[in-house]
Amino acid sequence: MKTHAFLLLAAILLAAPFISNAQAFSKDDVVGAEQVFVTTEAEGWVSDRSVYRIVGKESSDARTVLTIAQKSSVKAGRDSTPIESNLTIKILYTPSSIVVPKENFAGAAKAVEEMFEGRKIELSFSGDDPSLPVNLSVGQKLPDTEVKVNINIEGINAKMSIKSSEQKVTAREKVSVPAGSFDAFVVEETSTVKVSVLIISQSEKMKEKSWVVPGMGEVKSVVYDKKGKLVSTTEMISYTKQ
Repeated sequence: MKTHAFLLLAAILLAAPFISNAQAFSKDDVVGAEQVFVTTEAEGWVSDRSVYRIVGKESSDARTVLTIAQKSSVKAGRDSTPIESNLTIKILYTPSSIVVPKENFAGAAKAVEEMFEGRKIELSFSGDDPSLPVNLSVGQKLPDTEVKVNINIEGINAKMSIKSSEQKVTAREKVSVPAGSFDAFVVEETSTVKVSVLIISQSEKMKEKSWVVPGMGEVKSVVYDKKGKLVSTTEMISYTKQ
C-alpha cells in the first residue's frame, strides 16, 4: 500500500472515536455492560457495526471515568472488504458534562499500528476535548469544538481536523431504536472533517441530527450531505446491562 494511501486510511481510523460519538453509557453503568450500534447507508447496506463494552471504571470526587473496549467492522463500500479494528477509549463523566478526551487518538494509533505491522505512527494533537452537557434544554446553543491532529508515518506528514459547529438543541421527544425507547433531546450540528497528505486534500462537510439522552449520549443519529440528502443512519440496536 502506498504511504499516502495508508496515511488517509490511518486518519480515518484515528477519527473514529470522535466522528461517531456512538456509545451512550451512563456513569451508573458497570463493568461488563455492552452496547451495539449499526450504521446503515441511505442505499440500505451496513457500513459500520461497533460493539462497546465497559472494561474498567474509576470514580472519585464526583468524577467517573469509563474505559470502553470498542470493536468495529467498517466498510467503505457495499462490496468492499470490512476493516476490523479494536480500540480502547475513555469517557469522563462530571456533574456538568460528558467529555471525550482527545487523548483517545493515542489508542486509535496503536490499533492502526497493529493492523499494519512495521509501520510506526507518530502523532500530536491539540484543540478541544469534545463534550456534551448533562443538562440540556430546547433552544440551547452548544459551543463549537475542533480537534487537530498531526500524523507522521515513515517521514511523511498528514494533518487532520474534526470540527463540530452550529450545535443547537432543537426539540425534546421520544425516540425508538431497536434497543428500546428513550426520552431524548434533538441536537443538530454541522460536522467538518479535513485530511491533508502531501498535495492530496480531502474535506467533507455534513449536517447531523442526533437524539441525545441526558447523562448518556447519542442513541441515534442521522447524517445528511451539504445538499440535505440522507447519507446514513446510526442506531443503538442492543443495550445489555450487568
